[in-house]
Amino acid sequence: MMGEGVGVCSLCKRSDLNKIYHVENIPIFQNKVFPSQEEALKANTATVTLTQCLHCGFVFNKNFDTNLMNYDDNYQNEQNYSNYFIDYLHEILNIIKEESTEHDLVLEVGCGKGYFLEMIDDAGLIVTGFDPAYEGDNPKIIKDYFSEKYSDVRAELIILRHTLEHIAHPFDFLKTIAKAANYEGKIFIEVPCFDWIVSKNAFWDVFYEHCNYFTEELLASMFEKSGGGKLFNGQYIYLLADLKDIKRDIEGSEVKQYKVLFEKMYDDHKAYLKKSQHNLVWGAGAKGSTFVNILDPERRYVSKVIDINPNKQSKYIARTGHPIISPDSINFDQLSGETTIWIMNENYADEIKEQVNNTVSFRTMGELQ
Repeated sequence: MMGEGVGVCSLCKRSDLNKIYHVENIPIFQNKVFPSQEEALKANTATVTLTQCLHCGFVFNKNFDTNLMNYDDNYQNEQNYSNYFIDYLHEILNIIKEESTEHDLVLEVGCGKGYFLEMIDDAGLIVTGFDPAYEGDNPKIIKDYFSEKYSDVRAELIILRHTLEHIAHPFDFLKTIAKAANYEGKIFIEVPCFDWIVSKNAFWDVFYEHCNYFTEELLASMFEKSGGGKLFNGQYIYLLADLKDIKRDIEGSEVKQYKVLFEKMYDDHKAYLKKSQHNLVWGAGAKGSTFVNILDPERRYVSKVIDINPNKQSKYIARTGHPIISPDSINFDQLSGETTIWIMNENYADEIKEQVNNTVSFRTMGELQ
């Protein structure tokens, strides 16, 4: 039941916990798409139980199992096909450039497919990346975890973008990085903002892959002093700190306690789906996958999912089997006013609406409160 204590906090190791959200049969990988509907329907699933520590305020998935995380060629999370997203990356790049000189080494931990690392490189900075799942051939990226065995790699700035929310014990992980870096240099951390998720009632923004959820205050609590702010129209937060200022232990604080989340929003959004004669979802990323998995697991209301990423097109959403199509495959002029397009990320609403005629109805996620 809600309020039941479970285990210990994965941040401060205390046991005063409260369950705030529970959903079952969610794909383990929201960003995995499959070449056939049959394969998609067989995608592995798991349970998300968000639990808040009442000592430090940390929110985490108590059911997370690191052993289930197996990234392969079906994993597609590139977002760099949107001009809005590229502009946001340049905003981060400007922060990195302000903190670095052309003689500094910038090290990106968890650099993924290397797109942002290559942007740093093109900006004239010295850069090295670490990611054990990297599949490319850039010699500046080491296909390994960053650890103490690389302590001779002296970086002036370590970048940790959208990595910490995937780590089961994030504070221990940060202390390992600080030790590997000899407590020298700075660290830039970027993660999704849990306060934004709560304020938008965004159940479509809670994923199994994300075992941790952070606020600005929680991020700052791991360092003696730091700076930071919001990015991506408030959906993300960042922290910039000296590694020498990382704390030894997480202290207790006055916790902003979350109530049970999102339950009413399921019914509200499904009611909108049922009203429409024809529903299309725009965005086959983690948000879109979670949305259809929770509200349309049997493909009764949503016919197709649209995405501009060519690596996702002609493939299928994990577990539900919704087909993913290119916007170029749709004649929007022929869609009737009875068609509703659900925009999964409000940041892309203007880009999307430019491609669609005015007779179509839009539902932008985050605006439905």
